[in-house]
Amino acid sequence: MGGQTVASLPDDDDEDLDEDELAKAEEEREELADALREARRKPRQFAIFIKGADVVAMIAQRKPLRAAALRKARRDSGGKQIVQGVCEKGDGGGLVFKVAGDVPKVKKSKLREFISQATGLMIKPRFESGSSKR
Repeated sequence: MGGQTVASLPDDDDEDLDEDELAKAEEEREELADALREARRKPRQFAIFIKGADVVAMIAQRKPLRAAALRKARRDSGGKQIVQGVCEKGDGGGLVFKVAGDVPKVKKSKLREFISQATGLMIKPRFESGSSKR
């Protein structure tokens, strides 16, 4: 992946986009799907953008995430909080999203729903903080 892309859910505003913008949004969603598939083999850096109890956007890539790009993505997505860390294959074929601090207060079902709607992948995610499992 050349640049950092932020995948968000398709919404009613997608109807107002021109063909180039729609193609770019679809490409971003496909890049997220590819990165999550690759995370089953090798760990990937991730950032999840949260607004209230909902996941509004997500980035997953091999290279470390840049702070300036994360701030811009948070503004663009309307997210209020950024959760970042490393995602990798977990037990049973799901993905483990490891965070350095406290486990975020986002329900696994909200993250699973976001991933499913944004990428079409059916993944069982879970958050993990340090060495404790949740």
